[in-house]
Amino acid sequence: MLNIFPIQFLALFAHFILRLFVAGVVLYFGITHIKHRTELTKILSVPWWRFPVWNTVLLILTELVIATSLVLGIYTQIGALLLMILSLKMLMLRKRWQHSSIASSSTYVLLLGCGLSLFITGAGVLAFDLPI
Repeated sequence: MLNIFPIQFLALFAHFILRLFVAGVVLYFGITHIKHRTELTKILSVPWWRFPVWNTVLLILTELVIATSLVLGIYTQIGALLLMILSLKMLMLRKRWQHSSIASSSTYVLLLGCGLSLFITGAGVLAFDLPI
């Protein structure tokens, strides 16, 4: 069947567009978590861990590394793998960590799907990763 809008030449940019939007969302989460880091430190504390600040710092650094990796297209599949791990972790711990700056479970399900797609397909055009 014929496409109504024959724009197959833009198919190469589909991964690039997905990469930019996912990176924008994760970067937004990282900046929001930086703004609320003192409140998040109280929520993310674990009783057996002495340094509750490190949980918040690790969450923020992971989000910023993922966003940087996806925006620049450097180690995109590793960034997508980190995104999938972060999404699974946030899905499991979402009920225990109740805060307005932590997104809903459905957001992390969508990010898990986007991370899986980027992991399988790679970076797309305008990236430093070389397609194999």
